[in-house]
Amino acid sequence: MTIYPRLSLLFICIIMFSCDQFNSTKNNTSNTKVIDNPNKQIALLDNQFLIKGSSFSDALTTVYLHQYENKIHKIIDSVAITDKTFSFKGVITTPKEYFLSSNLSNKRFKLLIDSSTINVFLAENIENSSTFSSTKIQKEYKAYNQKMLEFRTKGVALYYNLKGNFSSKNIEKLKKDRSKLFSDQGSYTFDFIKTHPNSYYAAMLIDQNLDLYPNTKLRTLFNGLTDNLKSLTEVKLVDSAISAKEAFVDTKLPVVVVVKPTETKSYEEYRPKAYSLSGKNPYGETMSLNSIPRGKVVLLDFWASWCGPCRASNPNLVALYNKYNADGFEIMSVSEDKGEAEWMTAINVDNLNWNYHVLDKNKSIAFRYGVESIPFKLLIDKKGRIASEKISGRKLEQRIKELLEE
Repeated sequence: MTIYPRLSLLFICIIMFSCDQFNSTKNNTSNTKVIDNPNKQIALLDNQFLIKGSSFSDALTTVYLHQYENKIHKIIDSVAITDKTFSFKGVITTPKEYFLSSNLSNKRFKLLIDSSTINVFLAENIENSSTFSSTKIQKEYKAYNQKMLEFRTKGVALYYNLKGNFSSKNIEKLKKDRSKLFSDQGSYTFDFIKTHPNSYYAAMLIDQNLDLYPNTKLRTLFNGLTDNLKSLTEVKLVDSAISAKEAFVDTKLPVVVVVKPTETKSYEEYRPKAYSLSGKNPYGETMSLNSIPRGKVVLLDFWASWCGPCRASNPNLVALYNKYNADGFEIMSVSEDKGEAEWMTAINVDNLNWNYHVLDKNKSIAFRYGVESIPFKLLIDKKGRIASEKISGRKLEQRIKELLEE
């Protein structure tokens, strides 16, 4: 066979292959998005997400995907890391925040999941992981959280800049700088929501701040959203939550005290008096239980920056503090850290914004309260008596409510 018939045959094959490829592509464009994958082609439906992960570490072997609902973290999926890559694929109707953790640590990396491909680089120190996605909401999410990281970094720097000089002048300046930083952070969030009226993430931020913002501010921010955004089912739920808060204030009735005949109780709960304690706070000042005004329900929380379960429970403590502080609930955190830098960094990173923190370097406070392991939480009633100990989860919140009503 001469070269010309061979070239003709090759040309016919190329034409047939091209037509076949065109027909295949045409059939796939009806209701799916074809996602580029170095290993294989994955068709992604409009309501699906794909997390494509990679890592350089041989020590990372398993990745866990967490969902956070009703103030509880729940593992919903897990995958093994193969050839330093992993992936999660699932269905999602509206964007939501999820978390990743690994076999190396109980710490979690927060990320936004929407119906797109989210590329993740997983670091051994999972807090240093990063994501990339090209969708509009992912870019907004990344920009906002980068700014929040800058605020936290500035907060840590305020402590480091003291360089161990805890003079009254420096402490006073630190308090003012810290207060301004929190104010600037709040203003940034408020302005972000106002300047992104058509962003679903702006609606998510309103929802996240329901317990922090007054009703007038919540209503102003929500009314500023576009009609298209407010018509979405999930956003309507945010509107309903704001309306419920407004209705509660409007219909709150004066308390009527009913005097009942004195009854002889067959059993009276024994509550020992809380032991005195004192330690240095982040400003270098000595703080004790007496620093907390009388008549408060106090949660004494023994923890440390290196304690994974402690750090995992901190978001729940922040939620409890925000929910019940106005009713007379306070938290005093007793840290078993050895280093002040790690302690103060964890306070800022975890947003432990209450005023009562002490460092228990020599474990004298823990010894006095019989704390053998952390996390360890106990509740002190309004009269300064130990009401419950080794308590957590839903039982903790229920007990707080009971003690506040006494």
